[in-house]
Amino acid sequence: MVTYRECGHQGPADVEFCGECGRYLKWDDEEPVAVPQPVAQQQLVQPAEQLAPVRQPPRKTVEEQILNPGDLICGRCGKGNAPTRNFCGRCGASLAESEVVKTSWWRRLFSRRSREHKAGERPGKDGVRRRVGRAGAARRRAGKVVRRMIAVVLLLSALIYALYQPFRGAIDTAAAGLWNQATGIFETKLNPVRPSKVTASVQSPGHPGNLVSDNAKNTFWAAAAQGEPVLVFTFDRPVDLRKAIVHSGNGANFQAAHRPKTLHLVFSTGKTYDMVLADTPDAQEVPIENSAGATGVELHVVGLHRSLDGMDVAISEIELFEAG
Repeated sequence: MVTYRECGHQGPADVEFCGECGRYLKWDDEEPVAVPQPVAQQQLVQPAEQLAPVRQPPRKTVEEQILNPGDLICGRCGKGNAPTRNFCGRCGASLAESEVVKTSWWRRLFSRRSREHKAGERPGKDGVRRRVGRAGAARRRAGKVVRRMIAVVLLLSALIYALYQPFRGAIDTAAAGLWNQATGIFETKLNPVRPSKVTASVQSPGHPGNLVSDNAKNTFWAAAAQGEPVLVFTFDRPVDLRKAIVHSGNGANFQAAHRPKTLHLVFSTGKTYDMVLADTPDAQEVPIENSAGATGVELHVVGLHRSLDGMDVAISEIELFEAG
């Protein structure tokens, strides 16, 4: 920075006009002003031809100038000027309505906004403690604790879902139910449908297969859990099943018998679908797919929720719904 003798303002030495007042600083016919020197210093002055030549830095042309975000572009000559200038350093034109160099979109997106410090406040790198409000610091600490707790809960839930099948089945069933509720207004209306006949490949005495469709929760079908017990539903016309409501186990004593965990559905059309059930005594809604045009369906018990003391697998009730 130099001080201009024409106006007394300070600025860079390589400009022709003052950035504060716009005054022209370099007259072509201006003669250099001789500065008197003391006699002692005059004796030490060497001839001009012995002095090392002074190298002047080359001036940048318009094409060579580097423009930074925030620079002011002169509307008359196109020169870039620092944002603090009021007049162009090349032609002296006012920069009041000049174009401002914009920051690129990617720099605005990824750059962090610098914190503005109040008067008397300094950054903390030099050992001076920043003045931070206690309330703001407490909120940040609380937010950090909450974020960590949420991350731990999500991680534990993911591990349990991956390693513990009953929990995974319950989550899948609940998700399917929520999805059906959320999309129910956009789906085709479902109507209950009753089979004309229900049989079972195996059954325990007093607990035949047709008890799963008698509209009573205090009765149940039961069968030995060995092998793959099968329930067979027959309809008097083609159906398009979309949903089932299942009551698993013995309604009077839930732990007295095994409960189905997976039912493999085989339709009369040859298509199949796997129904995953949660281990709960409450009614659970599960979706059904691939049944369009079927006149019958076989329900194969291929997975079990084990009971504490029972030997049979039991189902209290299965209610079916078709597209209306």
